[in-house]
Amino acid sequence: MTGPDDAYERLRRDRPDLFENPPGAWTTIVDGYPSEGGPYGVCYRDPYVTLLRDPVEFPDGRTGGYVRAVHSGGHAGAAILAVFEGKVVLLRHFRHATRTWHWEIPRGFSQPGETPEQTARRELEEEIGAPARAVEFLGDFHADTGVAGSRAALFWAEVARPRASHPEEGVERIEPVPPRRLGRMLDDGEITDSFTLGALLFAQRRGLAPFAS
Repeated sequence: MTGPDDAYERLRRDRPDLFENPPGAWTTIVDGYPSEGGPYGVCYRDPYVTLLRDPVEFPDGRTGGYVRAVHSGGHAGAAILAVFEGKVVLLRHFRHATRTWHWEIPRGFSQPGETPEQTARRELEEEIGAPARAVEFLGDFHADTGVAGSRAALFWAEVARPRASHPEEGVERIEPVPPRRLGRMLDDGEITDSFTLGALLFAQRRGLAPFAS
């Protein structure tokens, strides 16, 4: 067995929900640290993201590590399908992870003690400079079940005219997109962001703008 990781053990104590082994789990998080396959524990942590390498046992009895990322605050925040006069407000945003530009809905991490709806309302003010006139919860969402362990909340919101601009944060422009153009963007593969696609699906199923009949 390798030595314990103090930060990892604190997280296990403070957030036992992150270390549950449900019936039939394909990987079982084990107590202790197997001598093979290490190192295990907290690989990286900042106010937003914690990267873990869990000691696990596989169905065939082998032990080893499995990497996942969880939100340091417990909830991954909120993403908001903001609608202005029947148009979806999209941000043209450069993302470091993909090294390219994406069309996305507003989103952001939750601050300590903040509810997802409070996050949604704050992000609308900060990212597009438009207060929410109405907000509806769409559902929870896992952006990447292969590596991301936290869920985010999706919202629909009717907003005032967007007024913000954030070139210093990699946002090239903010644009209200009418339904017909939005359909073309989806058909042509211009929108690949999972938060945006998930929120659009929820809104379509509920008949919310821009899909309202």
